[in-house]
Amino acid sequence: MRRREFLLWGAGLAALAAGCGADPRPLGVPLSLVVPAVVGGLDDAFARELRRLVTKRGLARAVDVTTCDGDKASIKDFTHRASRGRLLVAGPALVNLTGTVPLARMAGEWSVVVAPMGSRFRHFGDLAAALRRAPGSVLMGGRGHGGADHVLCGLVAKGLGADARLVDYASFAGGDGLLGALLDGRVAAGVGGVAGLAPQIRAGRVRALAVSSPERLPEVDAPTLMESGVRLVHADWRALLASDALRDDDRAHLLDLCRSIGASDEWAASCRRHLWAPLYLEGPDFDDWLGVESARSRDVLTDLGLKQ
Repeated sequence: MRRREFLLWGAGLAALAAGCGADPRPLGVPLSLVVPAVVGGLDDAFARELRRLVTKRGLARAVDVTTCDGDKASIKDFTHRASRGRLLVAGPALVNLTGTVPLARMAGEWSVVVAPMGSRFRHFGDLAAALRRAPGSVLMGGRGHGGADHVLCGLVAKGLGADARLVDYASFAGGDGLLGALLDGRVAAGVGGVAGLAPQIRAGRVRALAVSSPERLPEVDAPTLMESGVRLVHADWRALLASDALRDDDRAHLLDLCRSIGASDEWAASCRRHLWAPLYLEGPDFDDWLGVESARSRDVLTDLGLKQ
């Protein structure tokens, strides 16, 4: 991992704190948060937390959340409508969406690599050795194909010098599906968000092998991937995008709103409560980071056999 890419996981926080002032004037129109994912997922929870804080701070006349479950027509409609109050919730699956302009990366969730308690993988080094020797011999589990968990599995394999094209991956709906597969031996190791897996780790149901954060986490007693020989930091991040059909002043007003929420104590408290990492980033640094992240995700998904 290049040093600049590593630093951009934490960049923007000091600048955000330094530039924090009074709240921007409220939007003169309702704020609409468009979520291209299923109800109840991380995108949905993220958008509803934003709605709560925007409403509490009086930053918009009204706030609604529209979940379109990946419907291409709804996403295309967003990119073509120059609405002053519409924002798209984006994550790793939408790193290169035509017709949008990135405003700010708001938060993310670090991942943890786990194995069953009775597994032969007692440490990350055991898993790493198996992946180097025969990547296809280790069935990895996580959430949907092409999502953040799948991407991380591919990135770990590449970081170990293994052939990501041979990675064997099984997807499960939500954390409960992965947990069941780990407990009954259907998968040899898994990847998931810290919020869902930390309680299972503390309860002794699964073993944490490594975390994807740049530093160790208080919620999980495990080394980072960087410590474990994989030069890799990765989060299931969430950002806000605007339509590129917007006027510059309208886009700037929406960015002021993002900045106000990202700098607030309430947002920091929300992140702690949900076990999200406050990863605020905007401006040229966000554009640079997003370009690198887009290329990284696209390349590994191609290696994993998923068309981009």
